Amino acid sequence: MTKACYNHPNKPKVGLVLTGGGARAAFQVGALRAISDVIYRTECGNPYPIIAGTSAGAINATVLAAYARTPRLGIRSLQKVWANFTVDQIFRSDFTGVMRNSGRWVRSIFSNDYHRKHELALLNNSPLQQLLSKVIHYGNIQQAIDCGQLHALSVTASGYSSGQSISFFQGAPQIEDWRRYRRTGIRTELTREHLLASSAIPLVFPAVRINDEYFGDGSVRFLAPISPAIHLGADKVLVIGVDPVRDDIVEQSTEKVADSYYPSVADIAGHVLDSVFIDSLDSDIERIRRVNKTIKLIPQAVRELQSNLRPIETFTISPSEDLSELASKHFHQLPKLIQFFFKRMGIAADEGSTVLSYLLFQSSYTQELIKLGYQDAMRQKEDIKDFFNGE
Repeated sequence: MTKACYNHPNKPKVGLVLTGGGARAAFQVGALRAISDVIYRTECGNPYPIIAGTSAGAINATVLAAYARTPRLGIRSLQKVWANFTVDQIFRSDFTGVMRNSGRWVRSIFSNDYHRKHELALLNNSPLQQLLSKVIHYGNIQQAIDCGQLHALSVTASGYSSGQSISFFQGAPQIEDWRRYRRTGIRTELTREHLLASSAIPLVFPAVRINDEYFGDGSVRFLAPISPAIHLGADKVLVIGVDPVRDDIVEQSTEKVADSYYPSVADIAGHVLDSVFIDSLDSDIERIRRVNKTIKLIPQAVRELQSNLRPIETFTISPSEDLSELASKHFHQLPKLIQFFFKRMGIAADEGSTVLSYLLFQSSYTQELIKLGYQDAMRQKEDIKDFFNGE
């Protein structure tokens, strides 16, 4: 059988959207490996000509883009890194690193302008800076674009001054910048700084300056996480999330609420992180499906007059299990000092597991997420084939 290449001009452009979620992004690696095992038996080339990532998903997206000419090698590279993670590869877990950051918070209480001269963050992510310089060859991105294996890569960060979600993209010359309400696309040459900015979880990791503005995690206030892939030219979109997409809202009884205790700092932080990383994706998927239904009601002749009016097929892979519960089992794998530090904030094996699930960059946990991602994607094996092979 002759292989059909994904970069053929007559094939619909598939956009891959990788959402944020800190350590939870290990799930994406397992799902990507499963997709690779399913589709590469009959296909060739890069299956994701358009890649858009946010937060930790932006890091995974950039690795895939850098390996666009050898996609399976890129996935193996991702799996090798994620499967062998330790927290000290992401943030400093030694006594000096932890106490220096804590000391800055204390000093900032007694100084009005301390934050103007010093970075204030819960954790020091200097190890992540070194890792991103080591594992990603940024020059390969443009080479993949020039040879036609990659159409575009987008990395989104949130501007603290402007309040805008800025999607920094590198891609084919015909792609134009865009501007929507609180959303902007800007062409640039992507670097390590863009990834650090996109993955700078507010208060946890320090903000990053790009040009004249400081940026934080791209998931913050990002109202339409699928939109960059569509602006870059995607005809269909594959989304790999880090939390189950729930169709039904489960209402708690008043009795259960009455018996609950006052939320800890970790409980509140976990609630905030879930709203940052998860809620906007669910609403964006719902909005696209609603628009697709509306477009189907428009006569074909009218659609042809408006060339940019087209339905966007979406396919979602998300975890089948609660990642917070999985994380709680691996709390004791953290270094003792980090365990002590987290416990002071209400994060432990039996509480604060939502925050833990975002920050537990430890191999025992990430390996379990990779395995889960592989299994969940394989359960949709036939749907994956239809998504990539259907016209």
